[in-house]
Amino acid sequence: MALFNLGSTSPQYMDQAMFDVAVFRFYSLRHQFEDFQSFWHAKTVNADGREVRLVDSLFAQVTKFPKDEQLRAQLSEACLEIEKYWSKKFGVSPESLTLFGVIKSQADVVLASSEDNLKEAGDKNHLVTANTAGRVTSCMRNLHRYESQIAQLQPIHFDNQTKIHFFLDGLNEALSSSFKYSGSVLKVLEQDSYMENEDVTWGRWTLFRDSTGFSDIWIVRIGTGRAEVFKAVQKLSEDRYELDESIRGIHFDSEIFKAIDKTRIAAFEGSELNASPPAYFQMLTMLNACGEPVFERR
Repeated sequence: MALFNLGSTSPQYMDQAMFDVAVFRFYSLRHQFEDFQSFWHAKTVNADGREVRLVDSLFAQVTKFPKDEQLRAQLSEACLEIEKYWSKKFGVSPESLTLFGVIKSQADVVLASSEDNLKEAGDKNHLVTANTAGRVTSCMRNLHRYESQIAQLQPIHFDNQTKIHFFLDGLNEALSSSFKYSGSVLKVLEQDSYMENEDVTWGRWTLFRDSTGFSDIWIVRIGTGRAEVFKAVQKLSEDRYELDESIRGIHFDSEIFKAIDKTRIAAFEGSELNASPPAYFQMLTMLNACGEPVFERR
């Protein structure tokens, strides 16, 4: 909570609720930029026509709390911690921002409640100590808590076209390994292989269909002892696709085991290079946050 001078109602330290809102509001602009460095060093034009740093809108809060010596550094640290967590899990698409907006709105409610309580307490609530050292840790803990409440408080539903967009985004068969499956050519798109954790690997495969002359796109989940097609996109024509969300098993043979091994190896080799997960995996994590039990199957 905020620390006050005795006999004054002017806060000297930013409280946790205000800290969270300041950081979340600023980070909500992140999706407009390709990477975090561009975001952090971006410039904008203010109301009087002068060019200023975008981050100055965040640091403007610092001057309001003259005794809060850690505030500036902690605001920066919190933004960086959110970037490392959020972009790695959800990416920075407009759809990802929609989820983040639900988190920000929860923080806004908490801040409004905190301010109401402070007004009611008035001069009876003068504090002589302030716990500011753990603000960044508390901010991240609150973010996780708000994230877990997205599905209950403000359900978000992505239509099939949005899902298909993410499942096809960046599709490139140039770096792929070919195998045989049910008499057709199956390709493992190596650059799209991704490790969820030590036990579960995800891959994007394509399966050519002689009947149409097009390839189906499979989002494949590989766990201990089994592999399954978790999502599939069927290409119906040059510009028409259909989403199949039924989860189905894969018939195992020597070629499929090779495809599974290739996916796992590619995922392991690429794990250190991935700043953020493939677009299809970003959609899966967003679906999971919105209430679909994507990662509960074991």
